[in-house]
Amino acid sequence: MIAIDFITLALQCAPQVASSTLAAIVRTESGFNPYAIGVVRGRLLRQPTSLDEAIATVRALDANGWNYSVGLAQVNRSNWPRLGLKPQNAFDPCRNLAAGAAILQDCFRQARASRADVQQALRQSLSCYASGDFSTGYRTGYVQRVVDNATVSTAERPLPTVPAIAPTVSPTASPIPVVPLDSNGLVDQMRKQTVEHGQPGTNRTDPRQGGREEKPDSSAVVF
Repeated sequence: MIAIDFITLALQCAPQVASSTLAAIVRTESGFNPYAIGVVRGRLLRQPTSLDEAIATVRALDANGWNYSVGLAQVNRSNWPRLGLKPQNAFDPCRNLAAGAAILQDCFRQARASRADVQQALRQSLSCYASGDFSTGYRTGYVQRVVDNATVSTAERPLPTVPAIAPTVSPTASPIPVVPLDSNGLVDQMRKQTVEHGQPGTNRTDPRQGGREEKPDSSAVVF
């Protein structure tokens, strides 16, 4: 997803949040990958490359009791019922952005209730967005990462003359395995998997979930 497409999407689906703020969050959370899945206290061997693969993976995660977040804004599974999300639509870019914006808006409303400074309230709402409280995001460095990403240019890039190669998708999608972060021999195991699969996987925290300090184990972006 090129920057100009994201800005257009943000204006259409989450107009209550400044597009530059939302872009900084999405860059931090998923790297603009609409199929991104961040597993709390675990990591996928690689990220999904299609909707079918993403859906198959979250269903496998559900079946095995994993906690996870998905999509552009990395909306945590615990928020899906109240936001009307399910595996079939949670990866939809517009629905996912709208859900993330609703969570951020609620955090910002709470922060503004006791803080006069708008930017301070915004930064504390970023912490709330990631962890459910106004302090954890500072300690883990999440707030600063989002602020830093807000300075990255989102200017439109020229369209390439040669198009991108469309990946071949298997007719039957298989779930992507997840590796517990506290398992024995994880370092050697992940090194082996990196060689075999050509991708390091994912890493960060329990996004958007009521004050839990499970940072940094679950975003789809490696910090």
